[in-house]
Amino acid sequence: MSRAFDARAPKGLPFPIGGQLRAGLERGPFIFVAPLIAIMAVGFIWPLAQAFLNSFHPNTPQGIDFGRWTLANYARLADPLYGEVVLRTLRISAAVTAITAVLAYPVALFTARLSPRAQAWMIFAYVSPWLVNTVVKALGWTLLLRNNGVINTVLRDLHLIDAPARLMLNELGVIIALVPGHFMFVLLPLWTAISGLDPALSWAAGTLGAAPGAVFRRVILPLTLPALIAGLVINFIMNMTAFAIPMLLGGVRNMVASMLAYQVNLILLDWPLGGAMAVALLAFTLMLVWLGQRVAAACVRGQVIKP
Repeated sequence: MSRAFDARAPKGLPFPIGGQLRAGLERGPFIFVAPLIAIMAVGFIWPLAQAFLNSFHPNTPQGIDFGRWTLANYARLADPLYGEVVLRTLRISAAVTAITAVLAYPVALFTARLSPRAQAWMIFAYVSPWLVNTVVKALGWTLLLRNNGVINTVLRDLHLIDAPARLMLNELGVIIALVPGHFMFVLLPLWTAISGLDPALSWAAGTLGAAPGAVFRRVILPLTLPALIAGLVINFIMNMTAFAIPMLLGGVRNMVASMLAYQVNLILLDWPLGGAMAVALLAFTLMLVWLGQRVAAACVRGQVIKP
């Protein structure tokens, strides 16, 4: 067999292969990915493109006027009402993300030091809330947070409060429910990054006189910061798109972006305005992801935190 034929053989194979088999192997990855591409195109890309086009047309009592083009739908997003909803959404999302970041590090550090079997049970315990329907979880939180719920009853029995504390139908109730619900999106990347660290790094820093706090600040934090940023970005986006928990625990007086989108698209049937909202939120999300990638890349290069 000629050397030219051998050179065309895929790397890693101990023997040359025929042309038809080689072509099949080259097409193999695309064959497996093609169904996913088709599902994404039909279920995501096409509806998003349709919403984008609808956002440039006015809405009329007879429906969308495709014969006219306008930017009025985007101008309506500057309304103070929509601005208040967006600010509330960002405020709740930022609070949940910050609390999750603080709580995830101790849990990830503790979990990474357990045996593999114990780690599997710990991760399952933190992932298990996603096995329960979101509406069921929200209704469960109402049993805990309402005026005559479990928490207020215990606090009154302990004589810590005289009147029921308002733990729901406000932003506090939404934050309390979203923190454990989206906790795993920060925990899993951190746990993976910490588990992959060489224990000798912390040991060496300790033998050189570094206190545990200094070891975390100068060794563990810089090496796991990209994983933390990735988890925080995902967590923030999930908080922005939450619907059932803000609806049931926040109420209509504490409307967030997802509730506003539901009202505009399914109650008012103003699809052009809904498309403009979708495009604006998508642009903000992409900008957030891009910013997170830039910060994570800078951390890897040592431009943000230098040990």
